[in-house]
Amino acid sequence: MNTQSQPLGRAWGMVAALFAIYVFAWLDRLAVSMLVSPIKEAMDLSDVQMSLVLGPAFAFAYAVFGVPLGWAADRFSRRLVIFCGVLVWAAATFACGLVTTFPALLACRVVVGIGEAALLPSAYSLIGDAFPPQKVTMATSVFQSAGKTGSAAAFGLGGLAIAFAQTLTHVDWPVVGHASYWQITFWLVGIPGFALAFLALSFPDPPRRQTANSDAQGGDLRGFFRRHGKLAGLIAFAFTCLAMVGYSLTSWVPTYMDRHFGWEPARYGVALSLMNILGAVALVICGRIVDLLFTRGMRDAHLRFYTWTILALSPAILAAFFVTNPYLFLACYALIQIITVPFIVYGSAIIALLAPSGSRGQLLGLLMFVFNIVGFGGGPALVGFLTDYVFADEAKVGMSLAVVTIGGAALALIAMRIALPVLRRAVGEEVAAS
Repeated sequence: MNTQSQPLGRAWGMVAALFAIYVFAWLDRLAVSMLVSPIKEAMDLSDVQMSLVLGPAFAFAYAVFGVPLGWAADRFSRRLVIFCGVLVWAAATFACGLVTTFPALLACRVVVGIGEAALLPSAYSLIGDAFPPQKVTMATSVFQSAGKTGSAAAFGLGGLAIAFAQTLTHVDWPVVGHASYWQITFWLVGIPGFALAFLALSFPDPPRRQTANSDAQGGDLRGFFRRHGKLAGLIAFAFTCLAMVGYSLTSWVPTYMDRHFGWEPARYGVALSLMNILGAVALVICGRIVDLLFTRGMRDAHLRFYTWTILALSPAILAAFFVTNPYLFLACYALIQIITVPFIVYGSAIIALLAPSGSRGQLLGLLMFVFNIVGFGGGPALVGFLTDYVFADEAKVGMSLAVVTIGGAALALIAMRIALPVLRRAVGEEVAAS
């Protein structure tokens, strides 16, 4: 395996720029989850309709466009792909604050998903080429921790933005006139993206690195799936289950805090921010541990350590939505964060180890397609369906979240345990050939 990479200082500078972009991606993505009540009231929506805004409208576009944008990342400037994507999602987030109907809001969320789909395939491809294999998991963990930092920013800064927006409802805005505070909030979180896009042009594009089997595979996706189809299927299933858990929690926990504990955005926003920051720190630590285990010869470290984590945190997973104290719930929620983020980190690290450079972006796009269609698209929608049609009570949203969280974690654990020997053999063959 060719381990050529750019100087680590420059590589970490690139990660810092990608980190900042990803933080604001999550801010734009999640602001809507704190505006459920005013949007429902303004447009007279049900929980099921709102769940379409929270999940499928964004997720389907994010998933579908991840594949062609992954192809673009494999063949064109990855920096330019990210730059264009940021401009698109910033404009669409701003537009969310201009609409007044359900179809128009859905359409804007679709465009936000298209723009954000440009980031991850390009970013993980860049990181995979910029760092040597034994440091990739740590680097991707630092980058992916931006997801939790972004969640913290969405809930923390979002809560402050909502409070500030509420002081501006009397303003007579050009063209639109008076606006509701939820519309102003979208404007406040969308505008910074137009400047942030230029961070994607602040670092050089590292040379693309090949794996030991690149010549045999010829950069062909079919070649990769012939060699690793079973492993890819098990990983996709496990990570999709965890995506359902993570996206359901992110989308509905703010509403749960409102309905179950009576907390308002300014209060629960700060609390959820702290929980997400703890999750980001844990992600970086876990990434470092996985790199150490892999360096010491544990070829299936990326999945084995994940299974250990799920088992260790099972008490919090089982108890979270049955505790009656809000602070105890927040403690459980913080622990669950540790298992709902790393799947893309470990998945991208495995792809960097096994896939040729000419296919990594497409593989990441395909992985995003699967876990976003079912995970992001299905998870929040399933919670809304269970609440409206199974429990038939808005106050039972916690029961719906419990079903998705416990079931998703259990299925993911089973799939990863089955995948361990397959991953160990595949990585061993790659290392032996390098």
